Amino acid sequence: MSRIIIFSLIIFLFFGLNFYNAENDTKEIFKSAALWFAAIIFFIIVRSYFRLKNAFYSNKKIQEEIIYTFTDEKVQTKGETFEGDFTWNTVFKVKETKNWFLIYQSKLTMNMVPKKDFSDRQISELRNMIKNAGVKAKLLK
Repeated sequence: MSRIIIFSLIIFLFFGLNFYNAENDTKEIFKSAALWFAAIIFFIIVRSYFRLKNAFYSNKKIQEEIIYTFTDEKVQTKGETFEGDFTWNTVFKVKETKNWFLIYQSKLTMNMVPKKDFSDRQISELRNMIKNAGVKAKLLK
Protein backbone atom coordinates (compact mmCIF):
# COMPACT_ATOMS: atom_id res chain seq x y z
CA MET A 1 0.00 0.00 0.00
CA SER A 2 2.83 2.39 0.80
CA ARG A 3 4.25 1.84 -2.69
CA ILE A 4 0.99 3.04 -4.22
CA ILE A 5 1.06 6.17 -2.05
CA ILE A 6 4.68 6.91 -2.97
CA PHE A 7 3.97 6.27 -6.65
CA SER A 8 0.95 8.60 -6.48
CA LEU A 9 3.01 11.34 -4.80
CA ILE A 10 5.61 11.13 -7.55
CA ILE A 11 2.89 11.43 -10.18
CA PHE A 12 1.33 14.44 -8.42
CA LEU A 13 4.76 16.06 -8.17
CA PHE A 14 5.19 15.52 -11.92
CA PHE A 15 1.78 17.08 -12.59
CA GLY A 16 2.58 20.00 -10.30
CA LEU A 17 5.78 20.71 -12.19
CA ASN A 18 3.96 20.25 -15.48
CA PHE A 19 1.23 22.66 -14.35
CA TYR A 20 3.73 25.46 -13.72
CA ASN A 21 5.37 24.96 -17.08
CA ALA A 22 4.29 28.03 -19.06
CA GLU A 23 4.39 26.24 -22.41
CA ASN A 24 1.51 23.88 -21.55
CA ASP A 25 -2.07 25.04 -21.59
CA THR A 26 -4.87 23.53 -19.49
CA LYS A 27 -6.04 21.08 -22.18
CA GLU A 28 -2.56 19.59 -22.51
CA ILE A 29 -2.30 19.19 -18.74
CA PHE A 30 -5.64 17.34 -18.61
CA LYS A 31 -4.58 15.08 -21.52
CA SER A 32 -1.35 14.33 -19.71
CA ALA A 33 -3.23 13.66 -16.46
CA ALA A 34 -5.63 11.27 -18.24
CA LEU A 35 -2.74 9.34 -19.76
CA TRP A 36 -0.97 9.07 -16.41
CA PHE A 37 -4.19 8.01 -14.68
CA ALA A 38 -4.67 5.25 -17.27
CA ALA A 39 -1.04 4.19 -16.81
CA ILE A 40 -1.48 4.00 -13.02
CA ILE A 41 -4.64 1.87 -13.34
CA PHE A 42 -2.87 -0.44 -15.80
CA PHE A 43 0.14 -0.69 -13.46
CA ILE A 44 -2.09 -1.59 -10.48
CA ILE A 45 -3.95 -4.29 -12.45
CA VAL A 46 -0.77 -5.86 -13.84
CA ARG A 47 0.97 -5.71 -10.45
CA SER A 48 -2.04 -7.33 -8.72
CA TYR A 49 -2.14 -10.12 -11.29
CA PHE A 50 1.52 -11.01 -10.82
CA ARG A 51 1.31 -10.77 -7.01
CA LEU A 52 -1.65 -13.17 -6.96
CA LYS A 53 0.04 -15.52 -9.40
CA ASN A 54 3.20 -15.50 -7.29
CA ALA A 55 1.20 -16.10 -4.09
CA PHE A 56 -0.58 -19.07 -5.67
CA TYR A 57 2.54 -20.77 -7.02
CA SER A 58 4.57 -20.15 -3.86
CA ASN A 59 1.99 -21.80 -1.56
CA LYS A 60 1.80 -25.54 -2.19
CA LYS A 61 -1.16 -26.00 0.17
CA ILE A 62 -3.56 -23.98 -1.95
CA GLN A 63 -2.55 -25.98 -5.03
CA GLU A 64 -3.68 -29.23 -3.41
CA GLU A 65 -7.13 -30.69 -3.81
CA ILE A 66 -9.04 -29.56 -0.72
CA ILE A 67 -12.06 -31.40 0.67
CA TYR A 68 -14.52 -29.24 2.62
CA THR A 69 -16.95 -30.61 5.19
CA PHE A 70 -19.62 -28.20 6.41
CA THR A 71 -21.51 -28.60 9.67
CA ASP A 72 -23.74 -26.20 11.59
CA GLU A 73 -20.82 -25.36 13.90
CA LYS A 74 -17.74 -25.35 11.69
CA VAL A 75 -16.00 -25.83 8.36
CA GLN A 76 -13.45 -28.62 8.11
CA THR A 77 -10.73 -28.55 5.46
CA LYS A 78 -8.53 -31.45 4.46
CA GLY A 79 -5.75 -31.43 1.89
CA GLU A 80 -3.04 -33.89 0.98
CA THR A 81 -0.60 -32.40 3.55
CA PHE A 82 -2.84 -30.58 6.01
CA GLU A 83 -6.04 -30.70 7.99
CA GLY A 84 -7.85 -27.90 9.74
CA ASP A 85 -11.14 -26.39 10.75
CA PHE A 86 -12.68 -23.10 11.75
CA THR A 87 -15.98 -22.20 13.32
CA TRP A 88 -18.63 -20.14 11.59
CA ASN A 89 -18.40 -17.42 14.26
CA THR A 90 -14.79 -16.71 13.17
CA VAL A 91 -15.77 -16.17 9.52
CA PHE A 92 -15.48 -12.53 8.41
CA LYS A 93 -18.01 -12.85 5.58
CA VAL A 94 -19.23 -15.16 2.82
CA LYS A 95 -19.81 -14.15 -0.78
CA GLU A 96 -21.52 -16.39 -3.31
CA THR A 97 -20.85 -16.01 -7.02
CA LYS A 98 -22.19 -18.00 -9.94
CA ASN A 99 -19.44 -20.61 -9.58
CA TRP A 100 -17.98 -20.17 -6.09
CA PHE A 101 -18.58 -19.74 -2.40
CA LEU A 102 -15.91 -17.34 -1.13
CA ILE A 103 -15.50 -17.80 2.62
CA TYR A 104 -13.46 -14.92 3.99
CA GLN A 105 -11.57 -15.60 7.20
CA SER A 106 -10.35 -11.98 7.14
CA LYS A 107 -10.50 -9.08 4.69
CA LEU A 108 -7.62 -10.61 2.72
CA THR A 109 -7.81 -14.37 3.38
CA MET A 110 -10.48 -16.57 1.88
CA ASN A 111 -11.32 -20.14 1.03
CA MET A 112 -12.61 -20.59 -2.50
CA VAL A 113 -15.14 -23.41 -2.60
CA PRO A 114 -16.22 -24.44 -6.13
CA LYS A 115 -19.96 -24.99 -6.54
CA LYS A 116 -19.51 -27.47 -9.41
CA ASP A 117 -19.21 -30.34 -6.93
CA PHE A 118 -22.46 -29.47 -5.11
CA SER A 119 -25.97 -30.56 -5.93
CA ASP A 120 -28.72 -27.92 -5.87
CA ARG A 121 -29.94 -29.34 -2.56
CA GLN A 122 -26.44 -29.12 -1.04
CA ILE A 123 -26.08 -25.51 -2.18
CA SER A 124 -29.39 -24.69 -0.54
CA GLU A 125 -28.33 -26.47 2.68
CA LEU A 126 -25.02 -24.56 2.76
CA ARG A 127 -26.85 -21.25 2.27
CA ASN A 128 -29.10 -22.14 5.22
CA MET A 129 -26.09 -23.06 7.38
CA ILE A 130 -24.49 -19.71 6.60
CA LYS A 131 -27.70 -17.79 7.37
CA ASN A 132 -28.32 -19.73 10.60
CA ALA A 133 -24.74 -19.13 11.75
CA GLY A 134 -25.34 -15.38 11.53
CA VAL A 135 -22.39 -14.83 9.20
CA LYS A 136 -22.32 -11.61 7.20
CA ALA A 137 -23.13 -12.95 3.73
CA LYS A 138 -24.01 -11.94 0.22
CA LEU A 139 -25.74 -15.00 -1.18
CA LEU A 140 -27.54 -15.58 -4.45
CA LYS A 141 -31.31 -16.33 -4.51
